[in-house]
Amino acid sequence: MSKLISLLLLVVFSLPARADDAELAQLAAEDQAVRAGGADSRSDDVRREKVLEILAAGGATTPQDKFNAGIVLQHTGLTFCDGKLQSLSAENYLLAHFLFKEAMAGGVKDAKYLVAASIDRYLSFTKGLQRYGTNRVMDQSTGNELLVPIDRSITDQERALYDVPPLQELLSKYPEQPAPNGQRSGG
Repeated sequence: MSKLISLLLLVVFSLPARADDAELAQLAAEDQAVRAGGADSRSDDVRREKVLEILAAGGATTPQDKFNAGIVLQHTGLTFCDGKLQSLSAENYLLAHFLFKEAMAGGVKDAKYLVAASIDRYLSFTKGLQRYGTNRVMDQSTGNELLVPIDRSITDQERALYDVPPLQELLSKYPEQPAPNGQRSGG
């Protein structure tokens, strides 16, 4: 029995480490280049479709793959509907959140802040509230940036886990929108 266990351990540890998916890396690099003002070789929609195809085929296997997929998915498009900014597919933000959580657990340090930012983006567009305070919107009438209402039950210690500044620091930089339908934003 111990020989069998030894043999299994030998096989497992001698297998080559799985390489990061080159196409996911390229899609994430293109996404970031566009945000930095670079040329758009293919649209956000095309990149997102390709990422979803890769995910459906089980292609995102490493922590870096999951990070790269999340980078693309977090940039799902927005549109105005009845004077309000709406996500074209808010569930992509939630999927990005879970991908960033797995990437962070796998040691991708850049995923840390994005765990908070992606759930904030999802909640902002589905509930009108956010947990951590990473999401801002532009007031179309004034041109000022405003924080989407923030859940007061989240502590500054929890924010710090994801490299998000303390609540008072956030509020000193940007005013907060009123909570939707008179709801209080947490605690």
